[in-house]
Amino acid sequence: MGKIIASVSCTLDGIYTGPTGDENNMVSWAMPGIIDSTADNLIMFQKADAILLGRINYEGLASYWPFQEGEFAEAMNKTPKYVATRNREVTNVQWGDFGETISLLAGDLSERVAELKSQIEGTIIVPGSAGLVQSLLNTRLVDEINMIIHPVVLGNGKRYLDSIDARNNLKLIGTKLYETSGSMRLHYEVVN
Repeated sequence: MGKIIASVSCTLDGIYTGPTGDENNMVSWAMPGIIDSTADNLIMFQKADAILLGRINYEGLASYWPFQEGEFAEAMNKTPKYVATRNREVTNVQWGDFGETISLLAGDLSERVAELKSQIEGTIIVPGSAGLVQSLLNTRLVDEINMIIHPVVLGNGKRYLDSIDARNNLKLIGTKLYETSGSMRLHYEVVN
């Protein structure tokens, strides 16, 4: 049985995007912590057995990673990827020249992801994809949350865990301080 690990960078107040009106701009607040944590994130993706993406995150990553080189690009491009969407207009997904590494999970999200977990023995990383992670937490399919907290409070923007239906108990299983940026990695197991 696979293990789903939600992975995100967010502010102290839980925002994972830029502020309202500049949602796609994380550079001003996240880049120092992203640079600090690159080696650890690379290891996480190199060890992943699959990557699960929401449609919006897929669109952004698919327009970037297939055209990059290096260790991180190799981990992103060669690892099997699955795109979860409820959008019935999406019938095909592409990943540059790595088309054999990407599949579409359409239909009932909880059923399809539960099937995926039963088929994959190792870790399934869900980078970002807040809407997907919220749905998976609500259906008790997330096993761990690996979160980098950046030392900034934005006050507005999209919150990573905004639409959770019920309590989720967490057990802290790891921490790491990135001293240059002041960012902190918090790694939790979901223990419901």
